[in-house]
Amino acid sequence: MKLMTRFLLLSITILFFNCSSKSDSFLEINGKTVGTDTESILLVKAGQYFDSDSLIEIPVKDGTFHYRAKLEFPESVELFLGKAKNQGGRYMPLFLENDKINLTIYSEEEFDKNLVIGGKLNSEYKEYKESYDNTFNSRIQPLHDSMKKLFENDQYHSDKAKTLYAELRKAKNHDEKIIIYKKIDDLKEVNQHLSPKAERIENKLNPIYDEQKRFQQTYIENNPTIVSYSFFIKDLMYNKDNMDINLAKNNFQKLSKANPNHPYNKLAANLTEAIENIKVGKKYTDFTAPDLNGNKIKLSEKINGKIVLLDLWATWCGPCIAKSRTMIPIYEEFKDKGFTIIGVAGERKNTKRLVNFLEKEKWPWLNLVELDRQNNIWQKYNVDGGGGGIFLIDENGLIIAKDPTAEEVREELESRLI
Repeated sequence: MKLMTRFLLLSITILFFNCSSKSDSFLEINGKTVGTDTESILLVKAGQYFDSDSLIEIPVKDGTFHYRAKLEFPESVELFLGKAKNQGGRYMPLFLENDKINLTIYSEEEFDKNLVIGGKLNSEYKEYKESYDNTFNSRIQPLHDSMKKLFENDQYHSDKAKTLYAELRKAKNHDEKIIIYKKIDDLKEVNQHLSPKAERIENKLNPIYDEQKRFQQTYIENNPTIVSYSFFIKDLMYNKDNMDINLAKNNFQKLSKANPNHPYNKLAANLTEAIENIKVGKKYTDFTAPDLNGNKIKLSEKINGKIVLLDLWATWCGPCIAKSRTMIPIYEEFKDKGFTIIGVAGERKNTKRLVNFLEKEKWPWLNLVELDRQNNIWQKYNVDGGGGGIFLIDENGLIIAKDPTAEEVREELESRLI
């Protein structure tokens, strides 16, 4: 009996210790810097913006830095030196989990020397990266070096592209630039932006890029961890135009099942759905957002049989503002003929900047507010990771154009409303 009692007490003690250790575990980052006088280290989560989001910023003092936090879920971040907050820069992938992580961070010129010790996910990523580099670097680096030489010798772009980039350098404001950017994008669409030499190298690179995609896809299928989820999220945000929607759906099912209740699941669901639905010929996605007086407005109630230009923009996005300004004459000409514009400003923290901006600009159409991503509108319209996007929607609720120019909007309205 005494032996049984002792055994039970020992079992309870072990169980308590294990549970306590698990509940008391924290993320602990201890780091040092080498060859850089950076004053801080930045950790940027998926979809965050330097100039508007609350980033994790860790002070660096006497070449060392420390950070401690309790994480509900492991996640991927990009590590930058503090100066990137104002001017951008190189980054390093880092995986955060409730574990001890030791970092050695070098200057941007030597970022490849950065060391990460600690954390199961960081070890997994390191192993993947080594395998990936061993498979592709020896084949792809010489081609990249050749491309770099062409660029340095002004032999990279086609003559048509060179002309447009020269115009871009002379452009005096964003209004002029957006027209030129559109022409450059049109050249890229028909593969006329590269010189013959650059095109030959590109043709050698493309099959390798396809192999890289298959390599990553195989890894995701066999290892549905947060490391794989980070690859998938990044593709959804920044490689969406080249995504296979059926493959994306399968990846989402596998990753969300393997990582239940993780915040990435909602993000990935919105982005995957947007890739499938936000297309020309598909119905727009409805949402509700407040105006500046706090009144909740439903998009479908404002469309109501009209042709609508949905303008997702932000006060901190110069190109967005420039493009919106070009729509003012279109609005004035067609506002009484069955056309309207609905703007949604993606703002952060408060609406002071938006109020001041609209008082100055006096845009004549309704503007709603998406404050701190409360309604996930940018995700739903597949523009997360950017300032915004413009969508022309017909009277039946079908998307008839994505990011059209003012002239393209005018042509559509003249054919439909006059």
